[in-house]
Amino acid sequence: MVSESLKHRIADFLKKYPPFSFLEEDELVRLSALARVQFRKAGEVIFHQGEQPEDVFYVINQGHIHLTIEEENETGLVESLDEGDLLGIAALLARRLYLFTAKAEEDCILYLLPWEPFKKIIYTHPRILRFFSSGFSAGMHLYHKRNIGTGLENHDRAAFSAHDEILKIHVAKRVVQCRPDMLVSEAAKIMTEHRVGSILVLDDRQYPLGIITDSDMRKKVATGLFPISSRTDEIMSSPVITASPELTAADAIVLMMRHNIKHVAITEDGTSESAVRGMVSEHDVLVLHGNNPAVLVKEIEQATDLTPLPRIRDRAEQLLRDYLQQNVSIQFIAGTLTEINDELIDRAIDLSIQKLKEMGLQSPDDRFCWLSLGSEGRKEQLLRTDQDNAIVYADPPPGREEEYERYYLALGREVNNVLISCGFQECPSDIMARNPMWCKPVSAWKEYFGRWIRVPDDKAVMHTTIFFDLRPAYGDSSLADELRNCIITYKKKDPAFLLFLAKNAISNPPPLNFFRNFIVEKSGAHEDRFDLKARCMMPLADAARLLTISHERLNSVSTVERYRTLIELEPDHRSIYEEAIRAYGIYMQFRATYGLRNNDSGRYINPQELDKIDRQTLRNTFSTIEEIQRIVRVRFQLDLLR
Repeated sequence: MVSESLKHRIADFLKKYPPFSFLEEDELVRLSALARVQFRKAGEVIFHQGEQPEDVFYVINQGHIHLTIEEENETGLVESLDEGDLLGIAALLARRLYLFTAKAEEDCILYLLPWEPFKKIIYTHPRILRFFSSGFSAGMHLYHKRNIGTGLENHDRAAFSAHDEILKIHVAKRVVQCRPDMLVSEAAKIMTEHRVGSILVLDDRQYPLGIITDSDMRKKVATGLFPISSRTDEIMSSPVITASPELTAADAIVLMMRHNIKHVAITEDGTSESAVRGMVSEHDVLVLHGNNPAVLVKEIEQATDLTPLPRIRDRAEQLLRDYLQQNVSIQFIAGTLTEINDELIDRAIDLSIQKLKEMGLQSPDDRFCWLSLGSEGRKEQLLRTDQDNAIVYADPPPGREEEYERYYLALGREVNNVLISCGFQECPSDIMARNPMWCKPVSAWKEYFGRWIRVPDDKAVMHTTIFFDLRPAYGDSSLADELRNCIITYKKKDPAFLLFLAKNAISNPPPLNFFRNFIVEKSGAHEDRFDLKARCMMPLADAARLLTISHERLNSVSTVERYRTLIELEPDHRSIYEEAIRAYGIYMQFRATYGLRNNDSGRYINPQELDKIDRQTLRNTFSTIEEIQRIVRVRFQLDLLR
């Protein structure tokens, strides 16, 4: 038993990390009182692959631990763990031997927590149960497929949990069933005909009485315990575990783990006292896990060539469809797609660098940064629309300018081509890293930024709306910081530049005309279409960029993040900025939904295709644009400049 002061120190540490952060303080203190503290020297093995686990698991307080696996006389690194990570709990959950060897890479302090008391906590706290079961289930799938760890001890667990908790699982409506007095031989024939591994036993009311699986057939019939002429109710497993039609993937995982089963019957009210409406199997859960964002990210990371990347990005688009259909928060969706896109860019660059090396092109300097611009820079690119990207690299030594430019242009071309193969469109204005204009040393970029701010003509202002939304996606982010800092420096020298940005921010009038009809395009390919991007999204995005630059706060990059920053800086305008956040989320959702529906960018919408609710939803947000533009007009005294 630890001392009074030590148990509180342990509790204070644990509460910073999930799943302990989900516990009430008194419960966490009680658990901490049962902990033991252990010191392990660098190089010391905590446990070996194939060992029987003790009745404890570990939490890393200080230090760094490597998990390795030995296969076919080769040792491979599975995971690196550090402060706050859990160690050894997957083996306890699965009741099996350790799959890995855990070795201290530096001196470590570990907290050892007893398994039995914590197991009781898991099963009495749904959120903690979901935390473990999501990662555990996904890891077991990976373990069976590739014979490596459960995935519980990695940093993707929160993404698994969030994905599972919000997605409803597809329920098979066709239920293979039989009556309780049917012979086992007949039931076996039905299972064979339908190519299924289970059959539900239902009564006349379609209420579930039991279930027969392949396992029941093997253990009870094939072994001779029951003759093939037995009735189904003699060999069925009962009671059947049931759930309601609102079952999520996380709920399914929890039920399957808790009851050690592979099938859940879906009934009208979620109990066995109502009619069966469908069935969910372990396979259904694994299929859903295949589109889990953490799985997609991990598959991108593990890609050894470019071949699988387009396929993985296609699955990300299906994930987007699923999220939109189930009304998942648009900010969650944007964050998830940004993580996937960023990982795709990272892998594309790594593989392109490798390809260039094989072609005899060596990087002249590791100090470069891939910049995501425009909507991707703002973390708002849900659909695979135009690429906007660039490269900034360290200033080359005198005489080596052409060498640097040649290499980074080649890299830009390779990466742009990879992204095109993954479905991202080419930028019509060629604002892409392959363009010599947008692949420059940091000094040249600073000259660009300075010129645009000193001479803010229409083209310069257009460039600022794209390039000032820069976000480092790969490489040395300090180069991106230099560019952000120079924006502030040049803005201070030429504050009149903000007036030109302000004029641009109000250049699109409110989206309704005098008769409260949507303002549509008068001619061209999009005649009679409503331009959602220009009429709704750009006014809010442009205003947010302008106002945060005026406050010299450039760390916030997304439009929503910028308005949240403005709420902190200008609390008097809290309500209108909160409305701007809500409106922008609606526009993002509309654009993604209609883009997927029409297989385009989602920018142009036919107002006649909107139902009454959608039309009214959009109309209700337009006053927010007017209010934001009024703030811009007043603050920058634009009415006096007419």
